[in-house]
Amino acid sequence: MNVRFTSVPLFFFAGGIVAVGAAVDPAVPRYEPRPLVPPQHATYQTADGAISIVGYNDMAEMLGTLTTRFAALHPGFAFALDLKGTRTASPALASGKSALAPMGAEFSPRELADFRAVANGEPLVIRIAHASLNPRALSGPLAIFVHRDNPLASLTMTDLAAIFTGADTALGLRPCGVSAEAALGLFFRERALAGRSLAADFVGFPQSADVVKRVGEDVRAIGFAAAMRATPDVRILALAPNASSPAIALTDENLITGRYPLDRHLLICARRPLEPWVREFLRFVLARDGQQLIASGTLGYLPLSARDAAIERAKLAPE
Repeated sequence: MNVRFTSVPLFFFAGGIVAVGAAVDPAVPRYEPRPLVPPQHATYQTADGAISIVGYNDMAEMLGTLTTRFAALHPGFAFALDLKGTRTASPALASGKSALAPMGAEFSPRELADFRAVANGEPLVIRIAHASLNPRALSGPLAIFVHRDNPLASLTMTDLAAIFTGADTALGLRPCGVSAEAALGLFFRERALAGRSLAADFVGFPQSADVVKRVGEDVRAIGFAAAMRATPDVRILALAPNASSPAIALTDENLITGRYPLDRHLLICARRPLEPWVREFLRFVLARDGQQLIASGTLGYLPLSARDAAIERAKLAPE
């Protein structure tokens, strides 16, 4: 097993030290508005013609600024935001009650199956921002926590998978984390375990704060949870993609550049085929103008790199 130890904490994150307003990659192209006709009598429009968007509550500030600016650039557009939670997004998009689905987590297998059954197709999933290290935010990257007195400093992703599947018990660590069927649990199994089952002695908890509390009380515990729920009783491990790569600390820079292995994103999903105005709105969000609005938010969500923004824009090409 490739692990590193230290006699003092290698990395500690307790929130509150994250700078608000990360710089946007200057290579992200600026937005150039195009003539656009507002939708007429769409199922997702309110009685007064506003475009309804249903979804994630922690994107209220972000979507408020994005839709306001887009409407200023495109006269005739108005939006009505109904943002109560990620799990409201997919059903509303599938049924046509919402034009877009802003989400703080990926589709669960059940949600995806339900969407396909109603919409008769696959959703288009667009990453618009990285998760936040700010403790005020609800969506953070996944972190691996150990007790503050545990000398373990880092793990490779292979070692991490071995510990959490029970394939390697040499370190005597007790694995725990967010419930396997919750959004974070599903993400961890997919990203870190390649879909494999968690160890028989794995202990799941409803919330990230519960995981962090457990790890802070047990020097032999190791857990996965949202990074911004850290406390002084725990440390966050650096993670190496493989044995020949250096361990990557959890920082804003390493999230934006895509180096940290357990990064997560905020998403906007849409129905196919894309309506012209939907394509244009997403093009705006992925341009420097939209990314600057995202970066200026008070919750610390991080803008995409030019490379990642280009990958997402390519998804908008007509099919």
